[in-house]
Amino acid sequence: MTIDIYDAIRTRRTIRDFDDRPIERETLLRILGAGVKAPSHNHLREWRFILVEDSVQREKLVRFFLKERTDEELKEMLDDWGMTVESQYTMYFDAIPKQGRMLLSAGALIVPCFRQRGDLLGPKESLHELNALASIWAVIENLLVAAASEGIFGVTKIISTPEERDHVRATLGIPDDYEIPCYLPIGYPTENAVWHEQVPISADECLFVDRWSG
Repeated sequence: MTIDIYDAIRTRRTIRDFDDRPIERETLLRILGAGVKAPSHNHLREWRFILVEDSVQREKLVRFFLKERTDEELKEMLDDWGMTVESQYTMYFDAIPKQGRMLLSAGALIVPCFRQRGDLLGPKESLHELNALASIWAVIENLLVAAASEGIFGVTKIISTPEERDHVRATLGIPDDYEIPCYLPIGYPTENAVWHEQVPISADECLFVDRWSG
């Protein structure tokens, strides 16, 4: 049973605690179908999605970046990042240890890919060179909102380094002219799934008329 679009946006949650309930293929295709309705910068919609079902493949991906940290090491890392907002600090403290587990336990692990002409990480002369990257994030947001309408939630885990990107590319056989922005685990949340409310903000706080003010 799907819900109104505004309700879906309101109910979308970043979830990292998944139960083992699988997502039916028909439902997954419906969610992906909403994703690819997003606008593309060049009208070609050069997007691909790898559904990683095999547990061995998932473990290969996780092993590359997984690092066990004590609470003290985690606190030191977050302090080094300069986090001073309590809600942000709490969210990262909960989230980072779950990054491996959530990829292994999610009902579906999707790796979105987009075609990139030129070096994504190299020097840029114009923001236009980031249009392909911007387009895939529109796809991902469409997908997450559609998933929420199905009672399915997820999170993005950024591909953090060139080395991790190369590992994902090699493990999954992704061509050189496609880039990988993130892992996208989605699924049904556990009964005690943790959800961290982000800093509240309203539209009227963000809106300026005619020129920046305040």
